[in-house]
Amino acid sequence: MSSEQDLVLGAVRQKDATKKQSILQKLFAVWFDAFVYNQIWEDPRVDLQALKLDENSRVVTISSGGCNALNYLLENPESVTAVDLNRHHIYLLNLKIAALKSLPAYEDFFGFFGYGKSEKNIANYEKFVAPALDADTRKFWESNSGLSKIRHGKRINFFKKGGLYEHSRNGYFLRFFHKFSHLLGLKPEEVLKAKTAEEQKKLYAKYIDPFFDTFFIKTVGKLPVTMFGLGIPPQQYDELKKDLSENTSIIDVYRERTKRLATDYPIYENYFAWQAFARKYDTENRQAIPEYLKQENYEKLKANAEKINTKIGSITDEIKNKPQNAFNRFIFLDAQDWMNSETMTDLWKSISEKGEKDSRIIFRTAGASSPIETNLPKDLCEKFVYEKEFSKELFKQDRASIYGGFHLYLLK
Repeated sequence: MSSEQDLVLGAVRQKDATKKQSILQKLFAVWFDAFVYNQIWEDPRVDLQALKLDENSRVVTISSGGCNALNYLLENPESVTAVDLNRHHIYLLNLKIAALKSLPAYEDFFGFFGYGKSEKNIANYEKFVAPALDADTRKFWESNSGLSKIRHGKRINFFKKGGLYEHSRNGYFLRFFHKFSHLLGLKPEEVLKAKTAEEQKKLYAKYIDPFFDTFFIKTVGKLPVTMFGLGIPPQQYDELKKDLSENTSIIDVYRERTKRLATDYPIYENYFAWQAFARKYDTENRQAIPEYLKQENYEKLKANAEKINTKIGSITDEIKNKPQNAFNRFIFLDAQDWMNSETMTDLWKSISEKGEKDSRIIFRTAGASSPIETNLPKDLCEKFVYEKEFSKELFKQDRASIYGGFHLYLLK
């Protein structure tokens, strides 16, 4: 295994895992040592309501695709630190930061990360972005490996051939199921044409819902390895199944969350739905795009670009190795689902020891319930306040719709 695979395996390994689970965990570690996410799948509108960022906020977050780390900059925090076990995600965020700082105009930036592809991207990369990159990030984007090297050449060519949103493990996963949908005569992208909530429901029922009734999906959808394409490790898949009743299956969970994504929020501005159902953003009207890609935010984002820094590694180690009160906002995405009680305790102990009073901590889970009360020692758990009802309210607003729960904690 590579050093990156060892890091991921260390994060997902469970000491009491069965032989089958252990094999799946090792497979996931190999799978995750790649470009997994081309965008983040946590709604920043929900995050910002919970985090209450201001000029004194010092944020540490797991990076993933890096979109939200940049979105947080728009609230003018003191600092944002993005950490990830996956070097590919950090190199993507590094590319975004360098492009933001060095490209001459908004349209050049949007060509890279809004369209995800443009004839100008490669020339702009060579002239403006490449000189602004650190050596490791530049080497990453100007090299490649395996079959991808044969097909695409340098990774930077992702931004020309096919586009950024056609690539990554998640991108390939969505592309496969899109093609399969079309073979069935279904067209998930049709829901994006809806003008009203009622139209969204009708188009979902016609073009998306029947997908979950096929024999192939009912069979393949139950396999843990299928969820690797969404970056879901075996134990998170197990957490997802805990919410099932006697009369529901994992396919019912997928159906319910997909329906929520397609029908519960205005489709014209839900960029998560656009990526899920069309593998692109709304580049024409530019409403269904992340805040960091909107033209009205470009100059402010550019001015705050110096406030963000990145690091490959464990977020627990990042917290431990920083001075007291270095952070007062903590964003863990869905990492709690990856952790056993020992690892989780180590993380929250580091927050209790290093975090500033009244620090705010947020994360999401595959299932509905928070694992904190059942996994932390009582004395450690009592150092935090769970904003349970507010968390439930915010969960209902999450446009990404792929999780079962959102959770906000405060450090006493």
